[in-house]
Amino acid sequence: MKKVAIMITSLRGGGAERIVSYLLREGCRKYEMHLILLQQEIEYEIPREEIKILELEGAGASKFSSIFRLKALSRKLRAYLEEHKIDTLLSLLNRPNLLACRVKKSGWQGKLIISERVDTIAYYRTIRFGWYMIRLVRKYYPYADEVTVISKGIARSLAKLGIANCRVIYNPIYITILANAVTAPRPFTFINVARLEPQKNQALLIRAFALLPGTESRLLILGKGHLLADLQQLARDLGVNDRVQFTGFQTDIQAYLAQSDCFVFSSDYEGLGNVIIEALQAGLPVISTDCPYGPREILAPDTDTDTLMKEGVERGAFGFLTPVGKAEYLSAAMQQLMEDTSLRDAYRLKAVPRSHDFDINVISKKYFDLF
Repeated sequence: MKKVAIMITSLRGGGAERIVSYLLREGCRKYEMHLILLQQEIEYEIPREEIKILELEGAGASKFSSIFRLKALSRKLRAYLEEHKIDTLLSLLNRPNLLACRVKKSGWQGKLIISERVDTIAYYRTIRFGWYMIRLVRKYYPYADEVTVISKGIARSLAKLGIANCRVIYNPIYITILANAVTAPRPFTFINVARLEPQKNQALLIRAFALLPGTESRLLILGKGHLLADLQQLARDLGVNDRVQFTGFQTDIQAYLAQSDCFVFSSDYEGLGNVIIEALQAGLPVISTDCPYGPREILAPDTDTDTLMKEGVERGAFGFLTPVGKAEYLSAAMQQLMEDTSLRDAYRLKAVPRSHDFDINVISKKYFDLF
C-alpha cells in the first residue's frame, strides 16, 4: 500500500484544516495515511485510529519559529519520511510548504506536492518579515514536484514570483442531503463564517449591516480571533450590538446556515473562500466582496477573473459581488436580497447544483491522481 503524508500547521479551525480532515478520511480507504503537524492542535474530526501523527514543533512555538528553524525541522521531517518510507508528501499552507521544499532540496526522494491557498504576495506584503517570506517562496517552491493552487488567481500571483505551471484544484466539500429547516418566526438573518482577523474584514460587514434601513434583521458571525473585542465595540458604537451575534468557532456550521437567509463574505483577499461553497450547498443566496482571489471564480465563473470590480453591485450567475472595502455597495446588495423574495428564490434554486461542482469525490480524486 502506498504511504502518503499530509502536512499542515495544525488542525485548528480554518478552511485548509477542514480540507485536510476530508482528505484524511477519504485517503484512508486507499493509502497508509500519516498526518504531520507543526503543532498538534486538532479541532476537526479525523480517523485517529487509522493514521499516524507526528508533531514537529510543539505547543508554544511562535508563528515564524518554523521559518527560522528550517534546517533543524527539515532534518526531523526528513528522518520521519525516510523511517516510514513515505512515498508522497502533500503539504498545505506557506510555512509547511517551505519546510517540505527544503527537505526535497536536501535530497529526499519521495514525491512532493505543495498546496498554496492564499495570494502569497498580497498576504506577505502586509506583515512583518513578509519580504523575507516572499524571498523564501522564490527560492524553495521550485523544488516541489507539483504546485497546486485553489484558484486561478493564486496561480497568476505565483507566476509573478517565477513559479509557473501551477495546477488548479478547487477546495472540496462533502455533498450531503440537508434537511429543510423548521424554524420559528425570526428576523431576516445574514450570516458570516470566518476567522476574526483583518483579512476577513468583518468590520466592513458590520458597517454595511448598520447602513440597512429598519431594525428587522440580524447578523450572525461565526468564528474566533483576536479582533473579537474590537468588532464587538464597533457594533456597540454603530448601535447594532443587540442585532449582531458572535457565536465563536463552530465545527457544524450547517446548523447555523440552515437558520439563516443570506450568506455574506467580506474578505479583503482570499485563496478561494470555501465557506461560500458550503453556503451554496445549504441553498443560501450569497454576497461576497470581489476580492483576490476565488469568490468571482465561484459566483461568476464565466466572467473575466483577471478584472476585479471597483464600483457598484454585480449580479453574478450564482451570487452577488461587490467591491472590496466599500460598505455602501455591500449594504446595497444586502438590502436587495433582503427585500426581493423572487431574487432570493432564483439564487436559491441555483445554489445547490453549483455546490456539486466541488464534491469531495470529484476533488479528492484530483489529489489522489497526483499521489
